[in-house]
Amino acid sequence: MESQNAAIDDILEVRSGLSRVFEEITDSNKTVSGVYVSPETALQCSAVLACVRVVSESVASLPFSLYRALTAGGKEIAGGMPLNRVLSQQPNSWMTSFEFRELMQSWAMLWGAAYAEIRPGKFGAVTELWPLHPSRMTVERIKNGRLRFLYQEPDKATPTPYSQDQIFRIPWMTKDGVNCYVPTTISREAIALARATELHSGAFFGNGARPGIVLESDQPLKPETAQRLRQSWDDIHGRGPHNSSKTAVLPHGIKVRELSGSNESAQLIETRRYQVEEIARAYRVPAYMIGDLTKSSYSSVEQQGLDFVTFTLVPWLRRWESAVRRDLIADDDNYFAEFDVRGLLRGDNAGRAQYFRELWNLGVLSINEIRAAEGMNPIEGGDKRFVQVNMALLESFVVQPPEPEVPPTDPEEEPAAPEEEAEPAPAPEEEMPADAARSAAEVLLKQTLRKLAAVEADGIRERRTKPAKLAAWLEAHEKRMRTELCDAAQAAGRQIEELTAGWMNETRDLLLSCHRSGRPYEEVLETWTDRVEKTLNAG
Repeated sequence: MESQNAAIDDILEVRSGLSRVFEEITDSNKTVSGVYVSPETALQCSAVLACVRVVSESVASLPFSLYRALTAGGKEIAGGMPLNRVLSQQPNSWMTSFEFRELMQSWAMLWGAAYAEIRPGKFGAVTELWPLHPSRMTVERIKNGRLRFLYQEPDKATPTPYSQDQIFRIPWMTKDGVNCYVPTTISREAIALARATELHSGAFFGNGARPGIVLESDQPLKPETAQRLRQSWDDIHGRGPHNSSKTAVLPHGIKVRELSGSNESAQLIETRRYQVEEIARAYRVPAYMIGDLTKSSYSSVEQQGLDFVTFTLVPWLRRWESAVRRDLIADDDNYFAEFDVRGLLRGDNAGRAQYFRELWNLGVLSINEIRAAEGMNPIEGGDKRFVQVNMALLESFVVQPPEPEVPPTDPEEEPAAPEEEAEPAPAPEEEMPADAARSAAEVLLKQTLRKLAAVEADGIRERRTKPAKLAAWLEAHEKRMRTELCDAAQAAGRQIEELTAGWMNETRDLLLSCHRSGRPYEEVLETWTDRVEKTLNAG
């Protein structure tokens, strides 16, 4: 009986692995370069492994929580819901949330889809998620329009059917809305060429960094003699770097000739580098994130990091969030799952400080909210919000002419003489409104110039690493200054062209001085608005 059970187990194991066997012995995954590529063997290519790692580890490291929509607007983490624990902490008894998401994401990138069984339990309909290997899964659409999943267990003769409500599924691009493309199959030629160059490099250095060898004989050799001679040469000189530089002793009439051709003529290094770019392009991963820094610079890495979040991670994150909403959440009007990507968009310390400062000045964030974003504990009294009070409406600077004072009249008194009514106002009183208007114009000019100086500082800060864009932006900003300062400058009795030209010349001189001396731009931009007083006093 035991022997029969063992035989049955052997048959089932063979049947469950038939698909993988056929991948290796048929031409379905054979490439022009002669290397077989499958979702599992693709990981032997270092570029594919790096792309899968950087995306799957990034998705797994982001905070992923269940949120509750508030009636007054906004959201809050649904900490008391069992699904939040499944998503953010532990989806099953043997895996953490990081391990589960890393596995599912890597499957989706290699096989085109990832599957997990939804298992109910003491915490409700979604108590655990058990991953199911995509190589054993078949998906089909039945007559009622829903999906049915057939999973071939390693220890069963027939596949196990699952309904659509029992499977959590993360699909990639599909052929027909049901069956997904396999990324490693679509890009198998690029992966195979990269793998072929790796194998060639290994064989070349394993042969002592020498090309192929031909043993020539002056006399004809019997096949048995030629075979023994080749085997003897390979055993002593041909296999492994430890056999290099050994002394060769050849029979009479045998000569050694190296085959022509070199790695330089085959452009091996260039081909290997280009294949890294090719695979990174297929997975939409910046090349510098998988170790290729040939086309990256310090000024472009920050922007490439933002591009990685926007164009690589966000599409995958939306797939995860939509799959959770479709397969795991019953009340999708009030609950939703969301990744928190703020940690990847934080930027440098100076940029982050400027960002929080602006939001705090506008009253958008409180001190405790800023501390929470930086991973610090709240402080007492830190929930209050503040706004600046030194701003006023433009109408408040328009000086109204003083109305003449009308003395109170007594009904019993006689009306004043006509000549007193026609008496002109004193001359000094006519000059006061003009002085007040000029003073108000000076205040308006000062505030407008200070606002434009702050805008200019922000524009320089954003474009300081792009000289061409900065020069074009400064020209546009100079035209803006002429337009917005024109009325206030004329009312204050100043020449707008002279004022604008002097300001912009000083701006360019300061930027040129920073470029030549190496002085940090941030140090100069911190006091950029202080130039307003100096410019107006000099004028």
